[in-house]
Formats: sequence, C-alpha cells, structure tokens
Amino acid sequence: MADRPGQRLLDSLRDLGGIRGRSWATPVVLAATLFLLVAAVARIASTEPLSSTDESAHVDYALRVWHGQLPVLLDGVRFRPGFGHTPPVQWVAQHPPLYYVLLAPLVGPLVDSGHPVQAVVAARLVNAVVVAGIVPAAAWAASRCFPEARRLPATVAVVSAFTAVLVVQAGVVYNDSLAALLGALACGVAGAALRTGVGPRLLVGGALVAAAGMTTRLSFALWLVAIAVAFLLARTVRVGRLHGVGARLLVALVPVVAAAAASGWFWIRNSIVAGSFSGRPKPWPGWVPRPHFTDGEVVTMPSFWKQLFALYRGALDLRDPVPWTLFLVPLLLAVVFALVLVGRGVVRRRSGAAPVEPVGPSEAWPRALVVAMLATVTVLFVLVEIRYMAGGGAPINRYTLTVWVPLALAIAAGLRVSRYAAVVLVPAWVLLALVPMSTLVHAEGATLVPHAATLVLGAMIVAGLLTLVTLVLFVLGEVRAIRRRDVEPAADPAEDQPIAARSTER
Repeated sequence: MADRPGQRLLDSLRDLGGIRGRSWATPVVLAATLFLLVAAVARIASTEPLSSTDESAHVDYALRVWHGQLPVLLDGVRFRPGFGHTPPVQWVAQHPPLYYVLLAPLVGPLVDSGHPVQAVVAARLVNAVVVAGIVPAAAWAASRCFPEARRLPATVAVVSAFTAVLVVQAGVVYNDSLAALLGALACGVAGAALRTGVGPRLLVGGALVAAAGMTTRLSFALWLVAIAVAFLLARTVRVGRLHGVGARLLVALVPVVAAAAASGWFWIRNSIVAGSFSGRPKPWPGWVPRPHFTDGEVVTMPSFWKQLFALYRGALDLRDPVPWTLFLVPLLLAVVFALVLVGRGVVRRRSGAAPVEPVGPSEAWPRALVVAMLATVTVLFVLVEIRYMAGGGAPINRYTLTVWVPLALAIAAGLRVSRYAAVVLVPAWVLLALVPMSTLVHAEGATLVPHAATLVLGAMIVAGLLTLVTLVLFVLGEVRAIRRRDVEPAADPAEDQPIAARSTER
C-alpha cells in the first residue's frame, strides 16, 4: 500500500532514524535546524537594521546588483536610508557577487519602493535561512567524512545549532554566511571522495560547490584545494570508462575548472579595478591604518587567538570563562581520548597482543586521509589569518566559520568520549551554551522593526520548546543506540568516534 503523506517522517520519529532513508537526516537534525532559524528571528528582531557598518556595505552591494552594477571601493555607498551606520567607502566591493545576486530580488524592489527597513529585514531573513542550512550541511558532511560513526551527525548538528556566533551571523547581512554553508558542503564532498570514491553525481556536485564557493568569497579557495586533492586521492574513481591516474587527474581538475569558469572573470576585474587579485581595500581619504606586525608577533598575541576563536562569546566579555569552557573543554577531551587510544594501541603492539578491534587498511587509510584533510585545512586557515592580521587586518570570529565543520567535528568528538558520555555531556553543554546565546536577544526589540517585541517574545518561546525537543530526541536516540550496541556482539567501545571508530557494514 502506498505511504500516506508524512508516513515516512512519522516512522523516522518513532525509531529516531534517518528521514527518507538518509541516516544523517534525523529528527534531531531537523529540530536543531529549526531552533537556529527561530533563534535567528529573535536576533533579527532584537537588533536595529544596519546596526553595523559592514551590514550597510553588504546591503548596498545587493542593491547595486539589482540595478545591474558592481560596486567599486572609492565610489562609496549609495544606500543611505537615514538610519544605521554608513561606511566611508564600499569596502566589501572586493567580494564576488553570488551572495548579493540571491538578495537582490528582495532588496532592490523594497528599497526602490521606499521600504528600506523592510529591505534590510527581508535580507536578514534570507541570510537566516542560509545560516540555518549550515546545520544539516554539517551533519551531512559528518556522515560523509565518518560514515561508521552513526550518531556523530546528530551531535554535530546540535553543536552547530547552539553556537552563538552562528546566531549572530544569522541575524545580520554578511556574505560569510553563504561561504560557511558552501564550506560545509565542500567538506562533505571531499570526505565522500576519500571514503567512498568519486562517481558522476559527486563529480557534478563538487563542481557546483566549487563554482559557487569561489563566486562567494576568496577564502573558499582552501576548500577548493581540499576538493581537488580529495578527488585526486579518492578511494575509487567511477566516471564512465575512465580509470587509472588519468581519471584521477581529470576529476581533480573538474572543480578547479568549474571554479575558474564561474569566478575567474571577477578576480581579473579585481586586478584591473582594485589593483590586486584579492581586491583588498586600499587607503582612502581619512583612512586610519591599522598597525602591522610580524607573523611571530601575531602568534604570541593572546588577543588574536581569543578574538578569532570567540565562537561562543555572544555578548559576554572575552574574559568570561563560559565561552572558553564550551569551546576548549570538548577539544581537550577529544585530544586526551585520541592520545589514550594511540597509547593503548602502541602498548598492545609492543606486547604482541592482537588489537581489540582490528581495522582493515581499506578503511583505516581513507579515514586517516579525512583526518589529515580536516587538520590541514584548519591549519592553513590559521596561517592565512596570521598573515592577514600581520598585514593590518583584524581577527574576527565569523571568519572562523570558514572551517566550521572541522571544529564542529572536534567538539562533537570531545562530547562523545565514551559510549555513554554524550547522554550527559551534550545536554549539559547545550544548557551552558544558552548562556551566551541569551545575551544576543533583547526583549524590548529593535525600535525600527515592526512588532519587534512580540516577535522576540514569540521566537524565544518557540526556541525554548525546540531546545527541549532537540535534547529529548537526542537523548532518546543515544539511549536507543546504547541498547542496540549492548545486544550486538563485539560492540566497539570507540564506536561513533570519528578518529577511532571501526568500519562497519552499517
């Protein structure tokens, strides 16, 4: 008999499995995604439109695109609605236009018809949907990078949804949002290539993600390289009759060519208009230069690291221990757990004892490549930020969303240090994460946003309910997984750990 409408969703809710047969698309992921979206609405209604100077520049870019133009640094900002902040120059003109093409059909008509406040709010809502998409994208990437860790995607989704910087990012018009979403998808594409191989669908998907990423922000180049290298080192290549080294070289070139075809014209334009490939803003009249440093000086600056990785700060002071507890404690647990596993393996090998759960090289090597890929991209990102700071830039926490999935995987791994840990650690972590998130919402709402106070109150109530739903679904899923493992023979105590988990047929 044919399924009734919604029957598959109801079935998945009963067994807490994946929706429509996708193991990563669980009710937990759905609830976490909805939470972030609702929290974004509360944030949007709490903050005045154009409350940041950068937001004015981004909205102006979208308006220019609607009028068939691309902005130029020294042309300044033409969108001057009489409220908010206005930058002295168009200092986001160096970014490619994809993000603004998505916003233009909303921003342009509303501004042209005399509704600038509604234009900004509409752009923020579109941006909120983009940021909420990071939650399922990160869960999907986790399932592709570590398919043997069945509960990892749900944990990554929860970690993502309850990260304060994502709520901040969801409530303002910045192109970092789309770049972060595409970076999460790129991580999943690269992980899938290394774990299961490249087929026609993944090749097309990788090309589309690469093209979109490079027409959003230059920082996506890190993930473009990751995709190309992952395709080159893919477990298998199954594209038509192609095989061997030639096939690997060809599939590795496809995302690079796609990115060049989609965005190359813009980087050439930057070289012509701005004088450099990156288009980094030049001095302008009244510009006050920031201090420059050596790389060594930047590395030894505590403020650099604190600002760059203040992902859970919210509106708290940088010296507050809560954000760093949320960020560093799970990372420390993950590192300690990995070291313990390595130490146990070394001891058993020296004693001549057989491994408790032998892992075949067919799975160990691809998994090691994924871990190396995640670590390499993260290290390269930090090096880029060090150079940026040394050259007069600033370490801003939203830039770190470029490598959000590697960080989310590490945090999730720390919260899953043992078979039973996640049942306690994840709910406790979420409740603590609500502390900095609560500082981002103001009950009185923004004065320029219609019905702001009502929107804030309603969104906070719904967000509270979704928090409860997310935690209940997560705990039920963990308990069910524990019971299933307890009845399975030779259950692996390290299962669901991205670094240590054994490969299974599941």
